[in-house]
Amino acid sequence: MKRFEDEGAYKYSFYSVLYRGERVEVKCPECGGYAYIERSNGKVQWRCSQCYAHAVKEADYEYAAKGYCTVCERWFTVLVTNEKMTPHPLVHITCPHCGANNRATLHKRQVSRGYYNEIQKGRDPLFGLELYFLDYIRGKQIWAVNRKHLNYLLQYVSADLRVKYGGRSQKTASHSIPVYIKEAKNREAVTRVLTKMQHNVR
Repeated sequence: MKRFEDEGAYKYSFYSVLYRGERVEVKCPECGGYAYIERSNGKVQWRCSQCYAHAVKEADYEYAAKGYCTVCERWFTVLVTNEKMTPHPLVHITCPHCGANNRATLHKRQVSRGYYNEIQKGRDPLFGLELYFLDYIRGKQIWAVNRKHLNYLLQYVSADLRVKYGGRSQKTASHSIPVYIKEAKNREAVTRVLTKMQHNVR
């Protein structure tokens, strides 16, 4: 009997993988070859190992117009989302208190993103790149963020006995696996697809 002990929850989430300094493996949008996303020196970037294309996720900024209204003389801070206004040091803003038109100084501030969205439809949430380990079973996606995740899925699906991580009754890494991958009736087909993905050449 093949026994499998599950791993900790969220271990293979996009954020967790990058935070641990591991790579999310993707397909290069330029040549279709093997590429990867990694977090280095506080920045997230993708790089192709074949054509050497790459891109860095630029920092996110927030813009706010601040000043005293010339009519009601009250202080205001107004978030500016119009991209046509953001390159200018001074902008015309409507006072949120009295509705008067004012010229105000635009302040730029880097916004810290302490989290990332999760992978959707087999693509990463920052660059929208297709995952390197991606296939289909009866029209439904099967994917892994990297080879380590792929090996985890293969061990999980092919196990006869699955036990919780540390024997505890909390969420495990498998809680995010779609039901159609877990179902016993799909075990053989899923194992076949995952095994085929293991042979993807970098």
